[in-house]
Amino acid sequence: MSESSLIVPVVVPTGSLHFATIKPDGTVQDVIDTLLTQPEVTAEVLGNLDDAGWALQRIRIEKNGRQWEEEDLEKLGDG
Repeated sequence: MSESSLIVPVVVPTGSLHFATIKPDGTVQDVIDTLLTQPEVTAEVLGNLDDAGWALQRIRIEKNGRQWEEEDLEKLGDG
């Protein structure tokens, strides 16, 4: 890539560090797409699981012991 590329460090869930090179106006999806082209990254993250697609998830902080209703879970989306 050109000199104006960004090299984005990414720590995957296993704790190892990988790098994605993207355009300066790139998005998080561009980072994910770049990492998915690296077989060692997908093998490390998935292990022996089948690749069923990738998505970002939002982390929410809720009080311990919250009782979830089905409607609440459906509002969160992504199945």
